[in-house]
Amino acid sequence: MPSVVAVARAAARLADRRAGRAIAACALALGACDGAITLTVGGDLPVPSGVDAICVAVADRDPGGGQFGQVYPLAPPLDMLPQTLAIAPGTASAAEAWVRGYRAGFEVARDRTLVAFDGNVGLRLDRCRRGRAGAFAIAGVSGGAATRVLGSIGRGGTIAIALGGGGARVVDVDGGALTDRGAIPTDAIDAIDAVAADLDGDCDDDLVLLGASAPAMWLRGGFDFTDGGAIGAAPATAVVATDADRDGDLDLVFARGGGLELDRNDGAGRFTVDAAAFAGVTVGAVTALAAGDLDGDGVADLIVGQGGAPLVALYGTGAGYAVAAGALPAVALDVRRLALTDVEGDGDLDLAVALAAGSPRLYVNRGGRLEDQSFVRLPQPAVTARGLAIARLDDDCAPDLALVDDTGLAIARGTDGGAFADASELAIVGAADVTAIDLDDDGVPELVVAGADGVTRVAP
Repeated sequence: MPSVVAVARAAARLADRRAGRAIAACALALGACDGAITLTVGGDLPVPSGVDAICVAVADRDPGGGQFGQVYPLAPPLDMLPQTLAIAPGTASAAEAWVRGYRAGFEVARDRTLVAFDGNVGLRLDRCRRGRAGAFAIAGVSGGAATRVLGSIGRGGTIAIALGGGGARVVDVDGGALTDRGAIPTDAIDAIDAVAADLDGDCDDDLVLLGASAPAMWLRGGFDFTDGGAIGAAPATAVVATDADRDGDLDLVFARGGGLELDRNDGAGRFTVDAAAFAGVTVGAVTALAAGDLDGDGVADLIVGQGGAPLVALYGTGAGYAVAAGALPAVALDVRRLALTDVEGDGDLDLAVALAAGSPRLYVNRGGRLEDQSFVRLPQPAVTARGLAIARLDDDCAPDLALVDDTGLAIARGTDGGAFADASELAIVGAADVTAIDLDDDGVPELVVAGADGVTRVAP
């Protein structure tokens, strides 16, 4: 029997309602399910208003073993949590399992666990996943100047992708120490920006790298990435992954050619341009994109950041996008980064914006309209920020805010009301970008900063 043995056969079977519903049967076509255990995906996120799809994956701990991963929309008859998956060891002695929860293509929660096949295991998708108490300190630096950093979850755990010097490299934690796992062979790609997202439906974060040439797709396999080919022929200035058509797989929106382009995914990482998706939408020099359900209708919307022009909100229809007039203040901004997250805990996505110069902005969602509350919710006196990240970093349920500029990193603690205060600072030379990821896979997020001296890990 193969060494990964949680193989879905499309048709789900109903299990005991007290234990939830089964989303797959184990490897019936490959042999008996000897030694099978049950993996349960639970949590307190409501279905579908809190989570409407999950991606479940199981992989042999042996790098040469097999892997299973599949996206399951939480729609009838699977419109509830918990869900169960039967997995059998085959020749594997240990495995890792993880789940990602989505709402309108926006990841809202994730969890992972080790599987020893000596008993049933569980994963949870919860509203609040607490961090760790304590002061933040620098926990390691990996050399090589970096201007952009993002996280990638998948087989082998969470890794960081650092862009800099025209290339991209993988950074990880090994034995508690930050380590460089090598470059991604980007060839002619200048690697000035990127997005990490599961493009082929196996629950691993693949990469789309932007540069002077056409965007290049790289498919993750453990700590390695294989060339998935170019997407289109023209270069792009920004990209975001989103489920534009509510079919369970992630599509791509590019800013290129002086406009926006939707590339629809067939579920296997093959893309087709939808030339009508942005009919009637006019944008300028697009510098950043963000996607999530802003108006609560279950369809992913878009925020468009520009250079020296107002932010633009576009409501998704499933077939395309339409301008959401009046959804954002008509104030010209030179946008560098966008981040959508729920800062108030009310289930709505709010918007944080980092600018090329000046103080960041925070817009609070009021039924799909985003209200500028920067002055009352962000730390005062105002600080400058070229990059930002929002995540639950300490041991309460309120998101915290990380800001970077040339001098270093500032961390502002969140409150239950959605405000940020008491910023503490760490000196990091030439800090340019920051992301919040669980780089050491201990269940607690930490901060990873791109800067002039390399990639810096900051943890409590």
